[in-house]
Amino acid sequence: MFNNLKYLILSFIFINSAILFAGCGGCQVNNNVKPKEESSAFITSVPYSGKIDGFVIASCNKCNFGQYGQRKCSMGIKINQRVYEVKNINHDHDKAHNHDGICNALRIAHVSGKIQGYDFIADAFELIDRPTK
Repeated sequence: MFNNLKYLILSFIFINSAILFAGCGGCQVNNNVKPKEESSAFITSVPYSGKIDGFVIASCNKCNFGQYGQRKCSMGIKINQRVYEVKNINHDHDKAHNHDGICNALRIAHVSGKIQGYDFIADAFELIDRPTK
């Protein structure tokens, strides 16, 4: 009986001392971490500054985004149901009407730049290729 009580008291002390020294782990949390520069999320709204950096839907303004006022095909991006014409990029329109071209498919693009009115002035624009097997 005395032996069992001794083991019970020792185990109680051991468990409590482990909790006391280990703590909850909250003391070492750094809540002031800066967000990463490159986002892996889709851009859903345009900030007041107009600067964006992330993933968007990209396609042809005329063929897929319904900008019928334009005379010819041009690259556009869509953010929160609003379409912006992409400026400051060189896109090869020779392949635009292929099965995966901008006139026939919605594409994902990683972009960086600034929204000005109805235009997106691109600093960087990269269409994402489909995943390979």
